[in-house]
Amino acid sequence: MIEARGLVKRFGSRVVLDDLDFTVERGRRLALLGLNGAGKTTLLRCLMGLLAFEGSVLIDGVDVATAGKRARGRVGYVPQRPPLFSMTLGSLVEFFSALRGIPERRIAGRLEALGLPLDETAALSLRELSGGMVQKALLAVALAADPPVLLLDEPTANLDPQARGEFMRVLRAVDEDTTLLLASHRLDEVEMVADRIWILHDGRRVFDGTLDELRAAARADSWLWIRTVQERRDDARQKFIELAGEEAVMANGKHVAVQLPAAARVDALSGLRQAGVPIEEFWVVGPSLEEIVRGFFVKGGSGESR
Repeated sequence: MIEARGLVKRFGSRVVLDDLDFTVERGRRLALLGLNGAGKTTLLRCLMGLLAFEGSVLIDGVDVATAGKRARGRVGYVPQRPPLFSMTLGSLVEFFSALRGIPERRIAGRLEALGLPLDETAALSLRELSGGMVQKALLAVALAADPPVLLLDEPTANLDPQARGEFMRVLRAVDEDTTLLLASHRLDEVEMVADRIWILHDGRRVFDGTLDELRAAARADSWLWIRTVQERRDDARQKFIELAGEEAVMANGKHVAVQLPAAARVDALSGLRQAGVPIEEFWVVGPSLEEIVRGFFVKGGSGESR
């Protein structure tokens, strides 16, 4: 569905995408990860032909460089920051209906599914809507054309938890033949949507695999949290520092956490009990996506994967 050969993007002397070769199969759910500045947004914009580039990119067999409009007709896109159009939601529907050549009722149906019935919201200015409502509207527009490729650039970054959950619910229900590329910093989103993960670094693809394979390569451990009495919190913190080092320990209020491999957690709890530190409650929290990605660079290496 997407094929790139020798894809290079430079901004002046800076190489942002460095000789990328890849193929994304029809129906693939791909998460794009990487530290800030890794080239994720630039890659998505090149795939849409919004930036000039070296090399070739085909979307559903259409050359992006020579037939950009036709290629973009095969793509739905939801950005991180919605454009602040000076129009009502109804006008937005009319505009994109004409632009994409799709019936307004199809966009209205998508809006209804996202909790934005057009008969109640058409007169509202986009500037009056919350960020979550605007993102839902953009997703409805993107999906209404039934594009074979859907590109999403951290689309929930500015949404509250409820709006994010509704957004992801709709995204999970996208037709299984749709090829989806999601740039995200959220582990729960990657777990819900992606069946494959790429990590970009300095414009190159340095990891291509599943989330479980990334966790194994990163060796990013979960956090063991305990709750103790206020007067013994510092004792618990010191015991954890002796066990794992200061960088692997954090504390707040009555709670203390240590980042440890699973096999060491029982010994950590036993050590606290032997020291007379009461444990009122304990639980384990998995590493964040950022910790996993950073752990990959520290422990997994960054050699290019083709």
